[in-house]
Amino acid sequence: MKYSKVTELPELTVSKVNFAHIALAYGRQLVNAKPRTAKTKRLFEVRGSGRKVHRQKGTGLSRQGESRNPHMRGGVKAHGPLPVKRERGLNKKVRRSALHSALKYHLDRGEVSLLKSSEFEAYTRTSDAYSALVRSGYSGRGIVVVPEGAVVHRALRNIAGISTRTPLCISTGDLVDANFIIFTERALAEFRAFLGGRSKEIAPSVEEEAAPETDVEVEVEAAIDEEAAQPVETEGGGEDE
Repeated sequence: MKYSKVTELPELTVSKVNFAHIALAYGRQLVNAKPRTAKTKRLFEVRGSGRKVHRQKGTGLSRQGESRNPHMRGGVKAHGPLPVKRERGLNKKVRRSALHSALKYHLDRGEVSLLKSSEFEAYTRTSDAYSALVRSGYSGRGIVVVPEGAVVHRALRNIAGISTRTPLCISTGDLVDANFIIFTERALAEFRAFLGGRSKEIAPSVEEEAAPETDVEVEVEAAIDEEAAQPVETEGGGEDE
């Protein structure tokens, strides 16, 4: 297994690390990842009667209302939590700047490595994948980026501190939490294409493919109409004969 340090990527659009954008993108990711789903019952949802616990006067007790009030046992929770849809938005340019800045931070610190091996992506055993990563001298938590559908993705799941990502699924939060990043050769090529905005070639649409067939069908239908319009010659004489 051969490792080489990645010092720069021409596809990066930032010249220096923008920590403000990283903080905004990281905070947005944390907020959107934890939706508020806690809920307590409101007054009309608690089971019980709405009548007074006892009459207003003549009992010597303090006046009370219904048994579902917050201060009564089995009553409603006062000012309890309710489900809230919390989504923090962020400008697309700021999100892109945060991702590029976080990646540049690791590049400047020499924490991005390239694994030059065609056999690594086909490893099925965790021991083989671990021995290959140990040679890089990694320590702490890190990311191993492999192509989509690589078999080694399953072998890397049981290694402590290692998170496996595909080139199109790397987020700012992943880069912030990682101490190192290891790319395979194919994964780095796909990630550079993603950073540069080069999408895969789109196959021709169904309508474009079906256009020649439609023209042929129209010509056939026209020929059938012409044949139907021609008079039909009958054999034998008519009624006058």
